[in-house]
Amino acid sequence: MLKPRRKTKHSTQQQLSLDGSFEYVVKRQRRKTIALHVLENAQVEVRAPSWVPKYELVQFVEQRAEWVISQRQKALEKLSQKPSYRPGQQHYFMGETFPLHLEVAKRSNVALRDDMLLIKVPEISNEKRIETALTHWYRKQAVDIFEERFFFCYERFPNWFQDKYSMPNMRIRKMRSRWGSCSSRGEITLNLQLIKMPLSCVDYVIYHELCHLEFFHHGTSFYQLLTCVCPDWQQIEKRIEAFANM
Repeated sequence: MLKPRRKTKHSTQQQLSLDGSFEYVVKRQRRKTIALHVLENAQVEVRAPSWVPKYELVQFVEQRAEWVISQRQKALEKLSQKPSYRPGQQHYFMGETFPLHLEVAKRSNVALRDDMLLIKVPEISNEKRIETALTHWYRKQAVDIFEERFFFCYERFPNWFQDKYSMPNMRIRKMRSRWGSCSSRGEITLNLQLIKMPLSCVDYVIYHELCHLEFFHHGTSFYQLLTCVCPDWQQIEKRIEAFANM
């Protein structure tokens, strides 16, 4: 059954269902083609031009039903693995796990105390508020720790490298698919999630991105320089993969 959701000047949304397998939202937009998306929350979106008839959209989705079901299953599995923010729930910091201890307070605050993450928030039943407070604390720790490690790693490079390249600017942000990046301008970005990993993993990502100042590729010369400053980088890569899958 078709259920109108929302209408705006340039876009409308409609709710449809495919034989009870899954529901999907149709977004009418200013575009030329039809696109099918499975979002991180496992919701399905069809984005289509306003002139495409409903029956054509239904056929479009039916032809791709197996793919949608597969992608939704993957999204639902990821959602089930997301950490909760209830008392006692274990969360990583620098490669170790610490249980959450929640207390009510007027202002949000987080501290690592007595081998636990003490989180004070106005409502301990509000997991989103707890997550926000913990993420803010992670970011504060990352600024201090990453900057210190950045300087440490830079100093490990040969003299010719330090003579050629000054300490680049560093940014920290959440990234979905990369642990770090180096722009063509020489600006290095580190993934905030690294703050949950052991120090050796943080160092490895910094080494990796600093090497890109000289070699903007992953060729033999790149790995020769990486091996020079971080001989056990292959073992550390495996540790990062292990943490990423936890």
